[in-house]
Amino acid sequence: MLHAPDFIAAHRTHDRAFSRQRTLTFPVLVSFLLCAFKGGLQTLLDDLFTTLDGAAVRRVTKSAVSQARQKLKASAFEALNDRLLCSLAALQPEPRWQGLRLVATDSTTLRLPNWLENQAEFGVQHDTAGQPYVLARALGLYATDARLLLKATLAPYRTGERALLATLLPHLETDDLLLMDRGFPAIWLFTLLQQRGLPFLARLDGTQWPCVADFLRSGQDETVVTLRVSAQAQQQAAVAGQTLTDKTLKVRLIKVILASGTVEVLATSLTDAETYPAAAFADLYHARWTIEEAFKLLKHRLHLEQFTGELPESIRQDFHAKVFTANLAQALARATHEALPEKKAQRYRPNLTHLLQSLKPRLFVWLIQRVSPEQVLTLLELAGNTLELRRPGRTAPRPLHRLNPRPRRQYK
Repeated sequence: MLHAPDFIAAHRTHDRAFSRQRTLTFPVLVSFLLCAFKGGLQTLLDDLFTTLDGAAVRRVTKSAVSQARQKLKASAFEALNDRLLCSLAALQPEPRWQGLRLVATDSTTLRLPNWLENQAEFGVQHDTAGQPYVLARALGLYATDARLLLKATLAPYRTGERALLATLLPHLETDDLLLMDRGFPAIWLFTLLQQRGLPFLARLDGTQWPCVADFLRSGQDETVVTLRVSAQAQQQAAVAGQTLTDKTLKVRLIKVILASGTVEVLATSLTDAETYPAAAFADLYHARWTIEEAFKLLKHRLHLEQFTGELPESIRQDFHAKVFTANLAQALARATHEALPEKKAQRYRPNLTHLLQSLKPRLFVWLIQRVSPEQVLTLLELAGNTLELRRPGRTAPRPLHRLNPRPRRQYK
C-alpha cells in the first residue's frame, strides 16, 4: 500500500513531492514515523536504519527528516488506520452485546511545543505565573472489546468535547452503542444522536438535570422520561454546527449502586426493558474505562507528547501515526491472547509494553520490505511467552494532589 502510486499521490503536498529516488522515499518516511517513539530523533534514525541495513552507518539526518515530512500529509496515517481496521474486521470479528458494538468516547489534552504556529493553530493558555503554553484536545471513538481507536481527531483546546464528538458521529453506525462519561450529556447532543438513530449510554450528573433529581426521589430503579427540546438546546446545537429537527427527547434512566455505595444514574436511548435489561448497564458503562487505558498507552508507552516535529502538520502526523501503531499492537495482542489455552487466557494477557518495543524495529523493516508469515508468527510467539497476570477487581484510587508526569521535551 505504501508503494502504490495512487496512495502516494493522494497524501503528498504537491505533485513533484517524492518523485526522485532518495533515501527518504515516501514508504521509508512513513515507516519511520510509525516507529519513531521513545528516543531522540537522530538516535531513532540511526537505530532503525541499522536494523534495516545490518550495519551502523548514518544514512539519514534529522534535518533531512524535517524537510521530507513537509511534503507529507497527516492523512496518510489516517488512511493506513482505516485500511488496518477494515482488514481486522474481516479477520477478527468483534464480540457484540445484543447485536450492538460498544464504542466509548472521551478526550484528553496534549501539551504542544510553544511555537507561534502552534499558538495560532491551537490557541494559547497561560499558567499561574502568566507564562503562555499550547494545549490541544484529542478526542477518539474506541471499540471497547477489540480495543481499537476507530477514529481520532486533534483540535484546539477551547473546542468543546460535545462539539468535537458531533464531528465524528458520521463514523458511527446504528448498531454502535456510544458510551459517554458525565462530561458529555446535553439535551442537544442526546437529541442529535436520537435523530440520527445512534444508540447511547451516558452517566448523568444529578445536580444539572431536574429529571434525575425527581427520579432519585421517586425510589424507582428505572424509568423513561420525555424531555422537551428547548430553544436553548437548538441554539447550542447551532453553535456546534448541527441542526435539530426532533422536538422531544425520550430517555431511559437507570439507577446503579456501586460496591462503594455510590449511586449513579445512567441515561440510555435503549428503552426496551425486556431486550436490554437494566442489570446489564453497570458493566456496559464500566467498559468505557478502556478508552482511558488507550490514552495512557499513547501518552506513556508511545510517548505521544515527545513529538518528532515542532509544527502543526508534524504534530498531526505523529498523533495519527501513533494511533495506527497502538491499534496494530492491540490487534497482535488480541491474536496472541486468542491463541492461548482457555485456562491460561483467563488468567493472563500479553504485555503490551514489551510487544511495542519488540514491534518497533520489526515494523520498520516489514513496511519497507516484504513481511513473511513466519516473521509475524515469531513475534506472536514471543508475545505469547511474555504475559502478565490479570487482576480482576483491582483498584487504584487517583491521588488528589499529584503532579501530572510529563516527559522532558527532546531537542531541548
